[in-house]
Amino acid sequence: MANAYVFNEHLDATDRAAIEAAVRAAGYEPVPDVPSDVSSLDPNADIGVVGLPVASEDEAAVNERMQAFAGAGIRVVCIWLHGKEGGVAGVPDGVAKYGVTVDIESPELAVTLKGEKDVWEEPGGEPSPAPKTKRNKC
Repeated sequence: MANAYVFNEHLDATDRAAIEAAVRAAGYEPVPDVPSDVSSLDPNADIGVVGLPVASEDEAAVNERMQAFAGAGIRVVCIWLHGKEGGVAGVPDGVAKYGVTVDIESPELAVTLKGEKDVWEEPGGEPSPAPKTKRNKC
């Protein structure tokens, strides 16, 4: 079974249980500890998961982990845990650069976790435009 590494350290018990249930339903084993060296992970099977919004004390660590995972070719899925009432505060800069965003109640959650579809959703599940990544011209 592939692993889903959960980046947030300060999720409450309810949010952690929701993420663990979602990743298990998609066929992943949730892992709360993120290795410092991601080269041992399988980029074809393992994923990184971020619960949104992120506690302010986790933002720097989550950004670093997202960048490391993306640099190693490992997908990052950001899951909105709270609808619009949760607001959009606590969204690390790396979310737009390194991950897709999907609502915890989205019918697309499982296929997004499995990498079968890229989804960009706002809190509450409304569609969001795909981020535009600036690339240098060769």
